[in-house]
Amino acid sequence: MRRHRSVSLGSANLALLSLYFFPVWGRDAVRALISPFNGLENPAHATAALYFRRVFDVGFNNLTMTSHVVAGIKLVMVAAFVAYLIEFARSLATGRATDRETTDVVLILAVVGIVMSVLPALALGEPVLIRLTATQMLMVAGAITVIVVERHIAPEPKASRAMTAANEREAMGLGLPVGVPSAEAPSAQTAAAFARIPEARLRHALDRS
Repeated sequence: MRRHRSVSLGSANLALLSLYFFPVWGRDAVRALISPFNGLENPAHATAALYFRRVFDVGFNNLTMTSHVVAGIKLVMVAAFVAYLIEFARSLATGRATDRETTDVVLILAVVGIVMSVLPALALGEPVLIRLTATQMLMVAGAITVIVVERHIAPEPKASRAMTAANEREAMGLGLPVGVPSAEAPSAQTAAAFARIPEARLRHALDRS
């Protein structure tokens, strides 16, 4: 029997977003960590490093440390994107929906990454970086909007009242209600309970029923 596979638009959109961001941010982070110039030759990374150095007032001599910290944060985001791509591939293989917690973490980290890129570009007035980060911000905002709308309009699975009542009776050990025939033999406890009832009282109860 062939398994039905359904992929939501939001999960597919986030997968495409991950395919875009993890090589872009991953390349910048790796270059900043292995480059002899500590990634300061990259305008986007250098702008972010200079901005956060000023914000946290770490001193010009610690610009290298700031650059490495920014690169490390980007690597964490890249790892989250890769984890989501693995989760998305698993959902395709198993026919299940993607894990909501993984999706939420990736979206939060994507927003953090966009904020880390937008604020330095706006503060230092770099028009090229502003256009780039604005485009990336629209991409992330579009993915968030699609996922939120899908979760809002998706019907929640609800168990039927009969199934819920049956589960409650089974959990409480009540068995079937009166008047419903059972195909199974009574349990030993039920038989022992009937055996303790006097014959006259039992006959009277049966006559009334």
